[in-house]
Amino acid sequence: MAWRWLSTPAYAAKHRNRAVRVWSLFGPAYAQQRDDAQDGAARTALLTLAAASASLQAYDVYSTLSAMRLGAVEANPTMHALARHPAALVAVKAGVATSSIVASTQLWKQHHRKAAIALLAITNGTMTAVALHNASVLRSMRASRR
Repeated sequence: MAWRWLSTPAYAAKHRNRAVRVWSLFGPAYAQQRDDAQDGAARTALLTLAAASASLQAYDVYSTLSAMRLGAVEANPTMHALARHPAALVAVKAGVATSSIVASTQLWKQHHRKAAIALLAITNGTMTAVALHNASVLRSMRASRR
């Protein structure tokens, strides 16, 4: 019987309002903290993908020029003319890496977080396939020289 007063509608209404006031003070801070943690993880993913994008483009230049020195021919018709001029190839590849990173950064700033990460993930996936192909060609060119 001593606890019966806890279940009265007047007591519940009075303390429900107090709980709402406490939640309104600390709830948004907790929600913001949780969102900041999620943003931090997504930002780390974006930075990692951006670094991978630059690295993949640099490896593409290295492997293309190395294979061409051994007698390979650039298979991509749009890059065929540029591949004969190392400085031009480096400039174009740096521009490609920079443009994809800048585009994803703009998407990020416009709060299109998933699109920003997807853009870099797709371009990195494509460049990974190119890098694997180049590594295979380079390996076979080096093996044929022995």
